[in-house]
Amino acid sequence: MKNLRKIIALFFFIFITGIVVTVMSVNSSLNKNDIEKELVEIQKDTLSLLNAEKKTV
Repeated sequence: MKNLRKIIALFFFIFITGIVVTVMSVNSSLNKNDIEKELVEIQKDTLSLLNAEKKTV
């Protein structure tokens, strides 16, 4: 019976440790301020420019 209590205590300790580690890692990843912003260049299609130019002429 003592061994069963030791095994249950060990699993309980591992379970609580896993929860604490998970919460700490999620919390640290949510607190990052190093969000890199990507600059996206918008390029116009040359065919649409040629078609628009033909319509105006």
